[in-house]
Amino acid sequence: MSTVRNTREASETELVEAALARLDKMLGCGTTVCEIKTGYGLDTQVELRMLRVIEAMDKRHAIKIVPTFLAAHTIPLEFKNDTEGYVELICREMLPQAWEWYSGSHFISDETPFFVDIFCERNAFDLEHTKRIFQMATGLGFRLKAHVDQFTNLGGAQLGIESRAVSIDHLDEISEDEIALLASSETIGVVIPTENFNSGKTQFAPARKMIDAGCAIALTTDYNPGSAPCPSQPMTMAISCRYQKLLPAEALNAATINAAYAIGLGGSYGSIDVGKRADLNIIDAHDWRMLAYEFGGDLIAETIIDGWPATRDKERPI
Repeated sequence: MSTVRNTREASETELVEAALARLDKMLGCGTTVCEIKTGYGLDTQVELRMLRVIEAMDKRHAIKIVPTFLAAHTIPLEFKNDTEGYVELICREMLPQAWEWYSGSHFISDETPFFVDIFCERNAFDLEHTKRIFQMATGLGFRLKAHVDQFTNLGGAQLGIESRAVSIDHLDEISEDEIALLASSETIGVVIPTENFNSGKTQFAPARKMIDAGCAIALTTDYNPGSAPCPSQPMTMAISCRYQKLLPAEALNAATINAAYAIGLGGSYGSIDVGKRADLNIIDAHDWRMLAYEFGGDLIAETIIDGWPATRDKERPI
């Protein structure tokens, strides 16, 4: 909630400048595409401000951004005893206005998808809340995501899969039945080892079991002030290999092509293929597996975005 207070007090200019510095860190770690979620405004005015900030950053920074609307992140203090009222505000006011913003943004002309996300968890939003927000969002045209099974299994993974969510995130408490359901679906399971590592946890999402069952798994830094202050996908890969027993190839796959599919861009990004954007990292190492083997260092010698050496600014060099 301290982040919510700070976000509400910040101007758009202040938010853009602070976030551009974070994108610079991610670019320095080799990231060329990322998703940015709202969810630190928790009222209509500031959530829309965050969307405008996301659009401003995508216009200015070399990293390609995908926007996600996460007004259902937690219950704001002014609705502490009225979760139903906040869900009603999201459905009747926030979602329509967010979709109106998207319809007038450059994202829609770029065919960049727009997602809605929900934190389905005890002391946040339950299954019925999630269903209502999903239904309203789907009717407007949003694609779906959900935070599920981080602390408690409420059945959110099953609901997300059955609702054809593009991705479901966290999955620390996912059940055996839900793993089987995920494996037979097109939903990407996004695991977040940085959050567990940062919190000093000994239990991580069962990524090894999910991969062995046939699930498509993605890795994310989850770079955020509350639970995962990590801008580095290589560090995320290193943690997943140690604590979730991924092979380096599986971690690389999860951090690239599967991550691209988790934000709706797998057809154009995430692998070196004819017709895709030429985003590449040149590694200063004798073996690419050093990305997962070494941690805390910097093996990215150069990053190429759309065929050009990456700089912060969107414009290509002459």
